[in-house]
Amino acid sequence: MITMKIDDRQFRQQMHQFSKRTDMEFKRAVLRAILDLQKLAKMKVRNMTSGAKVKSGYLVNNIRKLITGNGLTGEVISGAGYSQAYEEGTRPHTIRAKGKKVLAGPLRGAPQGWDVSAKSRSMGYATYGKKIQHPGTHPHPYMFPAWRYACQQLEKYITAIL
Repeated sequence: MITMKIDDRQFRQQMHQFSKRTDMEFKRAVLRAILDLQKLAKMKVRNMTSGAKVKSGYLVNNIRKLITGNGLTGEVISGAGYSQAYEEGTRPHTIRAKGKKVLAGPLRGAPQGWDVSAKSRSMGYATYGKKIQHPGTHPHPYMFPAWRYACQQLEKYITAIL
């Protein structure tokens, strides 16, 4: 799970007196920045997965926002269990069969470069054996770039208020 926060204690303390006068404008600025962050994160995931073989939308649907602190604090959370692996990538690792004799799957989903036996290929399946060495995955950052953009937008929104 990945959690990105737009929350700065020093900022809140310095702006507390000013925010009393323009409380609604600050709340609106935080809300707009959080909505920008959520929208951009979802858009980045959709763009990265547009040509994928399997597209369920689970990662996109689990990017959600949370406004707390009387409207002056916002979070965007990516709640999918594999969010961090998608954002940061994974190292090479070993995958072992658990509760099965061998690792297998449909031939159309077989990763390139993995050995598939001729017998299983003829049946439309890909069997790999009891364990395989996964090469790892490349990072697909979507939350961090969206967070950077939202911080810039929040600064712009607050500057417009002042």
